[in-house]
Amino acid sequence: MGLRLDASGGQFNKAIQDIIEAESRPLKQMQARKVVEEKRVKTFQEFKTKFQGVQAAIEEVSSFQKFRELKVDLGDGAEVLGVTLDKTKAQPGTYQIEVEEMAGRTGVISNSFANPEENVLGMGYVVLRDAQGDAHEIFIDYDDGSLRGLAAKINQSPNSPFQASVIQDSTEPDKPWRLMVSAKKDGMKGGTEVPEFYFLDSKQDFYVDDDRSAYTALLKIDDFEIELDGNDVPDFIQGLNLQLKQARPGQPVTVRITEDYEKIAGKMKEIVEKTNGILEFINLQHKVDAESDTKSMLTGDTGLQGIEYRIRNLMHEGFPVFNPDTDEYRFIHMNDMGVNFNREGKMTFDEKKFQAAIERDFDGIATAITGEWGFAFQVKELLTGYTRPIDGALAVREQGMRRRLEDMDRGIERMERQLETKAKSLTERFARLQGSLQAMQSQQASLSAMGGGGGGNPIMQLLGG
Repeated sequence: MGLRLDASGGQFNKAIQDIIEAESRPLKQMQARKVVEEKRVKTFQEFKTKFQGVQAAIEEVSSFQKFRELKVDLGDGAEVLGVTLDKTKAQPGTYQIEVEEMAGRTGVISNSFANPEENVLGMGYVVLRDAQGDAHEIFIDYDDGSLRGLAAKINQSPNSPFQASVIQDSTEPDKPWRLMVSAKKDGMKGGTEVPEFYFLDSKQDFYVDDDRSAYTALLKIDDFEIELDGNDVPDFIQGLNLQLKQARPGQPVTVRITEDYEKIAGKMKEIVEKTNGILEFINLQHKVDAESDTKSMLTGDTGLQGIEYRIRNLMHEGFPVFNPDTDEYRFIHMNDMGVNFNREGKMTFDEKKFQAAIERDFDGIATAITGEWGFAFQVKELLTGYTRPIDGALAVREQGMRRRLEDMDRGIERMERQLETKAKSLTERFARLQGSLQAMQSQQASLSAMGGGGGGNPIMQLLGG
């Protein structure tokens, strides 16, 4: 029995598919290798993120100013005073502050009007002067000649040192509406000159019924009387911003600024937790069992072991602290600050021990952490060797992984082009073969009709008939 080919094309298409399938096996293998490499890159990026977390935590204790934290205790005076601190400038201390009088704003109130919407003021202008005495003039036309229109023009004026409101006053029931204009800032900071109003062609006179000039705040600090230009005083004491909330004569508030040991301990806890993240990641890469996906892991990577060794070694070092009394250096170790390793190889942090250490020897612990050769400096040096953007060890490793992925992409692209060319070539060849076969079949049919279908027809023999 000879080979039989279907001239309709079904066998040709299957033959092409079988050939392309066989030819595409190297491509599928490379695509599978790319998937594995992409997983490794993702795993490596996760590792880099953990480094960045440690770097961010270390940055918070990289200098004495960043390491130190301060807190304010106002006792029962929170309703009288508000205090915020700039920890880089402020110093611990205790102060007695008595608010005798709050600072007042410059302001005026107008006479009464029956309808705040009615345009009865005509046209004119308003003069508002700031704390430097510079005048801000606001033009009022007929369309704005009502109380509400006047208030809106004042409030919409750029850089206006005053604000305006239309208020109700029941003193005159038939005329309950008045305009109040007040400085935006308390005390002398808002200016001391009252606003001036000039109107022409008015249907009702407008005049200032009452005015108030700005006045300073009066208070005592440690029984010394002082005046303040306003109720909000930045840098009242170096690094301390003061906000006066209400006067309470004869009842001083005790303001205590102290070291916030709990917050400092929180920073060290963050460092320990972030560093444990690196160590746990490395240990996971070396922990292989039946369920481990070793292809996407960094198992056996000696570089990881080197990182782990350097971190553990650093945590056991002593950090120098100069003692001016003896003119010598002493060394403080991490376990003196409550940082140790447990049996599982993880770092532990005894927060109470750390707080006790800094309460007992704040300057020494601060120097051991933030000093020129302290813990923060040495950890930063260690991490920088790995995390530098271009030539750091992690960057170089990632660049190598990226290059392999790029090589794979180029290889995959090349194979896909080759397969496309191969498929096109096979399709053309089989198309020509199919055409030839159809022509032969047509000739065979003609010969059969002419010769009665004799079995000795050569075309039938060629076709396997």
